[in-house]
Amino acid sequence: MSSLSVVLVILGIYMVVMVGIGLAGRKYGGSMNDFMTAGKQGTLLLVTGSYIGSHIGNGIVVGGAEYGAVYGIGGMWFGVGAALSYLLFSAVMSRRVYRGNCVTLSDMLEQRYGDKVTTILMAVLNGAANTAVMAGQIMAGKRLFEYIGVNPVLGAIITTLIVIIYSSMSGLWGVMMTDVIQSTVIFITVIVTVIFIGSQGGFQLMAQNLPAESFQMVPFSMETFIMMLGPTALYGLVSSAAFQRTVSCKEEKTAVMAPVIAACMIIPFVVLPVLIGMYGKALWPDAANGTIIFQVLFEAMPPVLAGLLIASICAAVMSTCDGGLVTITANIVSDIYYKHINPQASEKTLAKMTTWSTVIVGLIALILSLQFSSIISLLSMAYTFMTAGGLVMIAGGILWKKGTTQGAIASFLIGIACVIVNKMGLQMPMASIFPILPSLIAYVAVSLMTQPKKG
Repeated sequence: MSSLSVVLVILGIYMVVMVGIGLAGRKYGGSMNDFMTAGKQGTLLLVTGSYIGSHIGNGIVVGGAEYGAVYGIGGMWFGVGAALSYLLFSAVMSRRVYRGNCVTLSDMLEQRYGDKVTTILMAVLNGAANTAVMAGQIMAGKRLFEYIGVNPVLGAIITTLIVIIYSSMSGLWGVMMTDVIQSTVIFITVIVTVIFIGSQGGFQLMAQNLPAESFQMVPFSMETFIMMLGPTALYGLVSSAAFQRTVSCKEEKTAVMAPVIAACMIIPFVVLPVLIGMYGKALWPDAANGTIIFQVLFEAMPPVLAGLLIASICAAVMSTCDGGLVTITANIVSDIYYKHINPQASEKTLAKMTTWSTVIVGLIALILSLQFSSIISLLSMAYTFMTAGGLVMIAGGILWKKGTTQGAIASFLIGIACVIVNKMGLQMPMASIFPILPSLIAYVAVSLMTQPKKG
């Protein structure tokens, strides 16, 4: 059986299993609250696996292989940043989010600042950013289908519909359960792939054919190092996916330990996709870096192993998309519709709104993915806007008691303005994280000027 046949068979089986999980999890998504919190059924295994599934997808696997081809072993730092984001979230946010029962970022801002403006701003920003992230993941899946000879548009449509089906039926529980399965598949297949590479003399080949800088831990400038590590790590403080996973936990201990365990599992794993990319570069020096992992799988791996790993990459697309879909639904239904448009809405109405929002947002992300051509620029834009507009407003509210509503709004507007000006052509040092500085200055200055009068 050819690699393509194996891939198609495995993908078919996998997608049927995902729909089955959605059907099985319907009891955990009956109400709006259960849909967004998995009915508070998050065990340590379920939540840890879901944390891993959120980051281990196309960023760490496909992106890690690409960085391995470009930078060598130093390409692992993006993945390390992803792990650090979880450690940062656990240390700063987990207990506060769990005890405050904050389903979304907007919930936390409402508790802290007590106004509508900050909550609506965050809901809109978060929804837009996560829609862009979803679209970027669908684009990655589209390229995968194109590479294996399947109509990419058809593949993207099928993948999106499967995600919509199981997410709309079971909500966060379905997301977390599928994340556990997807993470397991990816871990096993990537490890087996690297073992196979070693058994074929791949490490010796890398040593012979790659330049010495490919084996340096930091083969680039300090600015590149910070840009690769910093934005991903800082995103942990404004990760809406982490908020929802935390509030789904049965116990506070699970909420604190799950991201720590996930980080400890991700850190040693991030080296493996990088090694696959390095192996591909050693075999084919002129190969395209962005698709190097697919070339390794189809031309240097046994068909069954290639089929399993490519299926796991498709799983990674779904793993990221499903979490984003539930997050955006929470922004629309809970943060905007229920809190500010129709607070008297019945549970039945909210459940219908939740289902339809999931379907509509999934279709919007699909349409975006078919319109854009650059995955990296789309994802980079989403993360940059999110950290520039939301990081100081959220972290400042937690860490500084003197922060005010006016300061939060000012930090949001200044951060977003910096990103827009940069996109228009104004050069900034370390542009992905630089807007945080003026955002912080605005937060502190405006908060100090708007302190409530005493007595």
